[in-house]
Amino acid sequence: MSKTTIVEVFWKRISDSPDADAILFKEDGRFKALSWKEYGDLVRTLSAALIRLEIGKSTNVAILADNGPRWSMADLAILSAGAHSVPVYSTLAPDEVAYILRHSEAELLFAGDAAQAEKILAHETSPPETLEHVVIMDDSMPENHRGERINVITWSDFLASGREYLSESKNSDVVARRIASVDGEDLCTIVYTSGTTGFPKGAMILHRNIGAVLEAMAEIITFEKKDIALSFLPLSHVYERVGGQFMAIYNGIPFAYAESMEKVAANMNEVKPTILNAVPRFYEKAYQKIQTQIRAMPQTQQAFVRWALGIGMRATRQRVEKNVDSGVLNQLYRAELRIADRLVFKKIRDRLGGRLRLMTSGAAPLSNDVHLFFEAIGLSIIEGYGLTETCAPLACNRPDDIKFNTVGRPLPGVEVKLAEDGELLVRGPTVFAGYYKNEKASSEAFDGEWFRTGDIAAIDGDGYIKITDRKKDIIITSGGKHVAPQMIENLFKGESLIAHTLAYGDRRKYISAMFAVNRDGLRQFARRHNIIEEEPEALIKNPLVVEAVQAVVDEKNSYLANYEQIKKFILLDREFSIEENELTPTMKVKRKVVTEKFKSLLDSMYDWEDLETQIK
Repeated sequence: MSKTTIVEVFWKRISDSPDADAILFKEDGRFKALSWKEYGDLVRTLSAALIRLEIGKSTNVAILADNGPRWSMADLAILSAGAHSVPVYSTLAPDEVAYILRHSEAELLFAGDAAQAEKILAHETSPPETLEHVVIMDDSMPENHRGERINVITWSDFLASGREYLSESKNSDVVARRIASVDGEDLCTIVYTSGTTGFPKGAMILHRNIGAVLEAMAEIITFEKKDIALSFLPLSHVYERVGGQFMAIYNGIPFAYAESMEKVAANMNEVKPTILNAVPRFYEKAYQKIQTQIRAMPQTQQAFVRWALGIGMRATRQRVEKNVDSGVLNQLYRAELRIADRLVFKKIRDRLGGRLRLMTSGAAPLSNDVHLFFEAIGLSIIEGYGLTETCAPLACNRPDDIKFNTVGRPLPGVEVKLAEDGELLVRGPTVFAGYYKNEKASSEAFDGEWFRTGDIAAIDGDGYIKITDRKKDIIITSGGKHVAPQMIENLFKGESLIAHTLAYGDRRKYISAMFAVNRDGLRQFARRHNIIEEEPEALIKNPLVVEAVQAVVDEKNSYLANYEQIKKFILLDREFSIEENELTPTMKVKRKVVTEKFKSLLDSMYDWEDLETQIK
């Protein structure tokens, strides 16, 4: 069992590589780099400022901010002081932020800006009693502040406080002493699950949990000196924090922060990353955009691109499925692949920076069609699976051993098995220590020493795991058939007209679906078919659009058993969004929220069924 602490890993990295680039961020129109030594100096100063405020080993400190270098600096300063960081999604509403800060009993909050600080300082009820300090990370100051009990300080003044504290000879080694006191069994962070239903629970993750993940991943993925990672997923989520921020520190990889989700494409061409963590929706949107651009090409050019993609996909499928050994495969497709790569694949890769060699996908299932496309053009996606409670990945494919439609095999040291009802159970050094102040939920989360993932899965003869659905999401039709909605929804990922799918039909005679349309794909379709209407509200009612979606449904239904097939569907004129509380920060559909929000619309697809029942 790992005794490694991320604090130990961070400070050893600074000692081993003081002059190498540690982080990159956009400033004055260009990406600027900080060395590991410069990074460490700032973290040490922040940590000293925390210690000066008597933030200690039993203290919880929250971070409410968008991604950026100061997010990571605050995180590592909290941990170096021996305290526990509590990441809070920057997209959460004031009531949700207040709940987490109250429940975690946070004593200090790092707020990204005045607006984030006001979520708690100007909240309709008084700020949590335990909260004593708020540090504003962009040096702005909030206008609205209920009461004077809380000490509000700017980032610059907080750093100045730390420098002053360290300048006193008696305090020169105060941070070093705290670092030395941190143990692998200590609590590192409390991560509140984004949750598709109900109140979030705070998963307690120990230092050794993170250390075990980093050590296991090092056994199966090789990192190179030329590597550089681009980060755009929320650091509040354990996937990017462990698999991005901490993984970069462990392996000495420069970590670049994208300016925003909207500027990821531009930043990729500036930074030219070799490593990227993303969720399936990112790959789906990139795939949809590329497919839309192909459809807009002249017929002869379009035919050539599709020929190239066909060759690439055929070769990839045979390689991955091991139908043909690599030597024979190389002979079969060598000339064609060389042409396809030079004239088509390389141009697509160049739009993504041109140097990507390793991409990961997690937090939700990746569409097989989308996965195959990226593998075919020479961009490998390593699909993995995990939960907050397993410190992100508990299983993943290997770069040289990918099996489509699976999340790979368990990490070294991690054990899995299936319960009688098919639920995936896991145990090992990466499994969390329970939920903060919630003994009942902690007890219910385990079957003996096995953690209940809540996911229904299958494990093949080679140990590869396939996740079929969330246990609580299974639809039971009125005929008693069990239907996995996620399996149906995954079939529609990557379709140009469809952004999100919600399968529906619990206790009903048949399955229906709501499709949230992809507006870019919808407008492109309208232009190709000379449809006059421009507004999505009108386009979704156009017979040609409805027919096109019906054709997609008919095709996907051919892969499903009769009781799983979509009999009726309805179109929503926009994508689901985080802002509307329809998606989690990692772009998973909040099934309960969306179902309740659109219940009357969803139920309207069964009006005739209800009438038929009444007549009988």
